[in-house]
Amino acid sequence: MAAELIFITVSLLLAWTFLIYPAGVTMAAHLMRKRGVIRRKTHDTQALPTVTVVMSVHNEDKVIRSKISSMLGSDYPDGQIDFIVGSDGSTDGTDLLVAGIAATDSRIRFIRNEERRGKAAMINDLVSMARGEILIVTDANVIFTSGTVRKLAEPFADQAAGLCDASPRPSVSVNGGITRQENLYSRFETALKRAEGDLWGAMPGPYGGCYAVRRSLFPRLPENILVDDLFAGLSVLKQNYRVINIHDAIVYEDTQPGISEQFRRRTRIAAGSFQNLFRFGLFFSHRAVVVIAFLSHKILRWLTPLLLSLFFMTSVILSGHSDFYFYITAVQLIFIILTALDLALDRKGKMIPFQRYVTQFLLMNAALAAGFVKALRGTETGIWEPTKRV
Repeated sequence: MAAELIFITVSLLLAWTFLIYPAGVTMAAHLMRKRGVIRRKTHDTQALPTVTVVMSVHNEDKVIRSKISSMLGSDYPDGQIDFIVGSDGSTDGTDLLVAGIAATDSRIRFIRNEERRGKAAMINDLVSMARGEILIVTDANVIFTSGTVRKLAEPFADQAAGLCDASPRPSVSVNGGITRQENLYSRFETALKRAEGDLWGAMPGPYGGCYAVRRSLFPRLPENILVDDLFAGLSVLKQNYRVINIHDAIVYEDTQPGISEQFRRRTRIAAGSFQNLFRFGLFFSHRAVVVIAFLSHKILRWLTPLLLSLFFMTSVILSGHSDFYFYITAVQLIFIILTALDLALDRKGKMIPFQRYVTQFLLMNAALAAGFVKALRGTETGIWEPTKRV
């Protein structure tokens, strides 16, 4: 019957998206690294490219001093790196802090917009002022190690390299809220992107907190775009350059434990993801591996709310015909009830530990659905509120 065919198809698509494709790509990349097939060209220290680090900020006085200190501590050759920090209408103490630091270090240029225009517009302004061959685009809450810049710049010795992103680590160990679950998902994503980059040079969607790109390839960002990193990554792939993850380019980022904050952040990211899909389409590259990676890693992931809904509805329809489907339906209902209970307990600062992973997964997909609706309605501005800093 039709319901059973839909159930089987949806089950296979979910298995491919979250199990078969990630496991297959990761194992293949691991074997190629072990055999020495995957090797990256390295730069002679004297031939490292010039780098400009650009950072758009809005009301980041809690983290901006630590961030700039970490950038200035980079072990990159003198005279080959500079920094441009743009304040997009900040109203807290951010401007005073940045201006004070910039006055003591000639490598830093500080730009201020009185009127808030959004992150994309500010990045466009900063990029137009950049002098480096390589741009590093970063966020205020992402803390560099001394080797972050060098590790991101070295792979550009390969002329086919167009964009490289860093590997985030949690800055603090927090087990409350949804932090542990978000960090686990981040590690899963980073490992998969590294494998895609190593295998094919086709990592779709770099880590937005810190990525490096050839200035000549960086596109002018639409001012209403919500996810600039995905736009930049797809633009570079469209120009047939490699997009890869650099495993040892380590940065540290705080993770907001609040479930409502994470839901709002993921809804914005989802809306920006669908914005990019509407702009680029599925077949934006003639390279088959790029399309496969984009379809398997992104498109099917974005369609998961629909797939989960179809999985649930077909199992309910079939539950009266087979014990197997009855038990599948019962398990889903139990997890839905436990998720509601977990969310209620979260308001009191408590949780059901094993269930919180399911809660995170379901909320992530609820945010995808909300982001899709937001993208369909249209986004007139790229202005959004940064996540509260811990």
